[in-house]
This record gives sequence, structure tokens and C-alpha cells, in this order.
Amino acid sequence: MVNMARDPTEQARSIVERLRKRGQRAAADHLERQLSLHGVETGLLFALREACETILTAIEAIDPVTQTMIDELRLEVEKRLRLSDDRKDKR
Repeated sequence: MVNMARDPTEQARSIVERLRKRGQRAAADHLERQLSLHGVETGLLFALREACETILTAIEAIDPVTQTMIDELRLEVEKRLRLSDDRKDKR
């Protein structure tokens, strides 16, 4: 369990190390690249978006009727990423 009181950067590095210890080197490397490119908070959002995208694509394949709802969810995620980037640019 991750201690929420710790620094986000420290938490992210801990996740990367746990992934490596569990043999998930590709996922750990990908997360580490995202963190270095976008900063910890935005990097985690990008990683979350990618994970959600995989899940949403699978749901669409199983139940095409959900496409409108899934598209709305995708737009909401993109909006939040843009807001995060805007806040970061204003710092």
C-alpha cells in the first residue's frame, strides 16, 4: 500500500521499482519515461489515460452500444490532462 503522505515523486519512483521487482520491466520503463517527460503528476495522468484507453477499447469491442459513453469519458480525461498542463505552465 502506498503511503499518501509521501511526496508524489517518491511514490512514483516506488511504483516503478515495485513493477520491476514483479518482473514488469516494460511497464516500469514506460512509466519512468512518462515521468521524466511530463513530470510526476502529469506523467501519472498520462499513464492512467493509457491504461484506461486499453480498458475502454476492450469494452467497446464487447459492447459497441457503450461507444457514446466511452467517448464522453475519453473527452473528460483529455480535458483534465489539458487542465493539468495549463496549471503547470502557469507556475
